[in-house]
Amino acid sequence: MRHGAAGLIASAALAGCVLGSQPQADRAFEVSAAWIGDRAAVAWYGGHLAHEALFLGWIDARGRTVEPPLQLTDASRDAFEPSLQQLEGDALLAWYEQQPGAAGAPSRQLAWLARVDTEGRVQWRRQLSTDGVRGRIPVVRVAGAVIHAAWLEQRGGELPLLRVASLDAAGNWLRAARDAAPAGLQTWNLNAAVDSHGRFHVVFDSEAGSRARELHWVVADGEELVHRPLRTDDGHASVFPDIAVSGSRYAVSWVDSSDGNDEVYLGCGELVAGDAPATSLPATLAMAHRVTHSASQSMGAYATWHAGEIELAWIESNGTRSQLWRQRFDRDCRPRSTAQRVRARGDAGIPSLASSPQGLLLAWNAMRGPVSVVQLKVWPTLAVSPSAAAR
Repeated sequence: MRHGAAGLIASAALAGCVLGSQPQADRAFEVSAAWIGDRAAVAWYGGHLAHEALFLGWIDARGRTVEPPLQLTDASRDAFEPSLQQLEGDALLAWYEQQPGAAGAPSRQLAWLARVDTEGRVQWRRQLSTDGVRGRIPVVRVAGAVIHAAWLEQRGGELPLLRVASLDAAGNWLRAARDAAPAGLQTWNLNAAVDSHGRFHVVFDSEAGSRARELHWVVADGEELVHRPLRTDDGHASVFPDIAVSGSRYAVSWVDSSDGNDEVYLGCGELVAGDAPATSLPATLAMAHRVTHSASQSMGAYATWHAGEIELAWIESNGTRSQLWRQRFDRDCRPRSTAQRVRARGDAGIPSLASSPQGLLLAWNAMRGPVSVVQLKVWPTLAVSPSAAAR
């Protein structure tokens, strides 16, 4: 671990800031946002070294920058797609690293998990994926002192498998890695949540066994695993799902092409407590709310619960420019506001949302010609006086 050479630029106010360096050919992609203590934090990969490196940057509760960003990997090999969470005031990151194979062989890929303190010191590091397979796109979630992780493993030309495991806060295995469900060769991301009963929910898309990529939901409840497809095999792609859970309520967002254009959808429901994890899974997401109705291509829809409601952010692309949008919904997926464009300095990349009592955090990368930087906005939670609350 070492501090990156990249600088950090931010506004004085908490309303928004820019992280990342400014040299020509700098790169910043695949942001992952979280609250670490009372600070808004964002992880990304990129930089301007020989290989892609992981970085972590944040601002404090007063809107002051903490700089420079921490460079979390040494760029001796490419590091991709961080998944960031808070663990007892520290940063918990999952990612994967890639090395080209020899003589045209497939690239070597390994999925990793590490706990890092606020000074960038590694408390522990664990290899998630198995030696000799291609391990990629890990996602991590924390429930108390329990860490849940999921990732894909692929051996040779076989279909990749979704694997899940759990660890304690010291990095010791609670439940060893196990196969949870088949995935597809076109499965590019995983998203996850933990419910109030401690069950680990993972959503992804896969073309395995269907005419087009369809949504899948896996729940791990102790030793039990349940896997359920969530959309009918209609030949139209349903892709890139995200899941957010608050109490017993869930929200799942995704992009669907069933109406002839890539549009954002949002489905909500109740997670029912029961003896078997299957009771917590909906039978279908057919009764979903269509969010977008534009000629643009919609993509990258991500959701979080904030103050009892659902916040949704996504990208609209017309082929030459990409714009970032957000909208608020109630617990039943009914709109509470109109869709609002988020001002971005450049073409916006896929967003990441995080919520805490401190406020709502939205982060993304933005392209400015050959340079990509990380941008974020924070909507602080406004304090309410007892007298005002009484009224």
